Amino acid sequence: MKPSISLITPSHRGDRDRCRLLCDSIDRYVTGYDTHYIVVGDEDADAFAGFEGEKRHVVVSSSLLPPLWSLPKWRGRHYWWAPYMRLPVYGWHLQQLRKIAMTLAQRSDRVMCIDSDNCFCKPFDVGALAQQPKVAHFVASGDVNSSRPRHVRWWHNAHRLLGLTPPALPGDDFISQMVLWERRTVDIMTKRVEAASGLPWWQALARVRHFSEYLLYGVAVANDEELANRHMRVSQSPCLTYWEGPALDQAGLSALIRQMTPEQTTIAVQSHTRTPIDVIRQIALGTAA
Repeated sequence: MKPSISLITPSHRGDRDRCRLLCDSIDRYVTGYDTHYIVVGDEDADAFAGFEGEKRHVVVSSSLLPPLWSLPKWRGRHYWWAPYMRLPVYGWHLQQLRKIAMTLAQRSDRVMCIDSDNCFCKPFDVGALAQQPKVAHFVASGDVNSSRPRHVRWWHNAHRLLGLTPPALPGDDFISQMVLWERRTVDIMTKRVEAASGLPWWQALARVRHFSEYLLYGVAVANDEELANRHMRVSQSPCLTYWEGPALDQAGLSALIRQMTPEQTTIAVQSHTRTPIDVIRQIALGTAA
């Protein structure tokens, strides 16, 4: 049977307009995928009701994970909790858990995880990634080091969650805006977390709290010869990211897009730069909202 690939985007009400732009750019430029899954909290389902389409489904968290209780905001963050958890988790944690759960729940052989603040700018046949013998796996060699303490903590916890002893630093980083996963590898990864912790995989991650789903996947691949042989290390992300700086106008965004390499198809302009979404839409899609 022909290998297949789907797209997974976790989102929330606050990112609705950016997610809409991502969806419009996928509809304009992306081919070769089975389904685009947008995963949201049950409380945000109404905000994404209009996103459904022939190849796009909105999936609510309760269909993938056990229910969690919503707690009042604290220091600007919304938290969730359940009696079997030690400490509450917040939205960023849940988006990571939903990404893993959605990968396991869908049927495609591979998935491309795409954050909702991405926007495609060029034609992209994502189906070609499903046809490759090995999974193109983004690796930033040696980027986990003492200058990045949060990444170090996530990297250490990834090893411990998998029942491994963390080696000496530096370590490889696997975090990017667009990341290709193999469903079989995610299944193996979660089973190893459960074997090491004695808990459901999602509960083990929630209890650790300081984790990265991409580092967990990367560490699982790097420490298993069979999994490593199923993946091909690549050093360039298909997405060019504008992490910080002033808000971009049309000229600035056009200049950013010109910096893309021939292999890159997507830009991600972080929301805290306050670049207007309509500017991104006009330059990337040639249309106004």
